[in-house]
Amino acid sequence: MKKIATTFGASKVESQELYNEGVELGKFLAKQGYTVKCGGYHGLMEAVSKGVKEVGGTVIGIRLKHFENLRQDNPYLDIKIVAKDLFDRIRLLTLDSELFVVQQGSIGTLNELFSVWALKYSLGEKFRICLIGKNYKYLHNCPFIPQETLKHLEIYETLDEFKRCF
Repeated sequence: MKKIATTFGASKVESQELYNEGVELGKFLAKQGYTVKCGGYHGLMEAVSKGVKEVGGTVIGIRLKHFENLRQDNPYLDIKIVAKDLFDRIRLLTLDSELFVVQQGSIGTLNELFSVWALKYSLGEKFRICLIGKNYKYLHNCPFIPQETLKHLEIYETLDEFKRCF
């Protein structure tokens, strides 16, 4: 059975260091035997895809119909799937994935994180959600998140920490 990891992260990356982290994440996941799904656009999605391709892995981009004429293609995708709406996109990104890795992002990344977390948790499926970034530690102090559900999140301050604990 094929292992699938889905990654989420910023569509715009201001820092070369963060982009390079995305490339390294992609390489790491592909070397672990994962086919990688991502949002299929630029920023960290492109960086992760580039890393996967550099080591001979497979990348699936799940794009959104609304953005097809508004955003450029990610040149590193092996398979491009266009979802009809945001709900279909989340479903396709979640389908068959056992590992979710969330890097730095904004509202879209947080939407994906919370959607996947709620969906997988409510279905009682086995899953791992790994958050990479210093700011994710603040989720533990968020008053509207039940403490029992936090056990489903693995929070790593750096990519190196994530790789060491993998």
